[in-house]
Amino acid sequence: MPLPSIRLRSCLALLALVLTAASLSASEPALTIVIDGKTTAYSGADLSLLPHQDVTAFDFHEKKSHVYSGVPVQDLLAKSGVQFGEKLRGKGLRLVVIAHCRDNYDIVFALAEFEDAFNSRTILVVDRQDGQPLPDALGPLRLVVPGDKRPARWARMLTSLEVVPVGASAAR
Repeated sequence: MPLPSIRLRSCLALLALVLTAASLSASEPALTIVIDGKTTAYSGADLSLLPHQDVTAFDFHEKKSHVYSGVPVQDLLAKSGVQFGEKLRGKGLRLVVIAHCRDNYDIVFALAEFEDAFNSRTILVVDRQDGQPLPDALGPLRLVVPGDKRPARWARMLTSLEVVPVGASAAR
């Protein structure tokens, strides 16, 4: 009966591969935030424990609305050391946030776009769509930017946010 033995070994090898992949992905950060050379890493579990907001928004690619649940980008940036509120002025207004994605798609935002005093919308790092984890093709994290007329800044497979100064005066 060598056939069941081969099947058993194949099943065990497959199980080992799945467990290895799961342990590797569990140890990798879901999102990193880089500010002034300092990196803050958040696992999927870390993000799931943070306060979430829900927003219903129309997905132009799917041509339908979804309820997205995620953490406001402003909250994540503030936890990582970015100054908001009355302290966001002068040099702070020369900062941009670059969102990097696993598929090499990068998007740039002015830091002020995340501040309530400058903007009436909440940009989210979402981990759930319609009460479920994001589909693999979109996640595990996605940037949702409600109110944009074109969804070009809705970033799937988000991996990091990087805060950098811009302009000639940024080097002063």
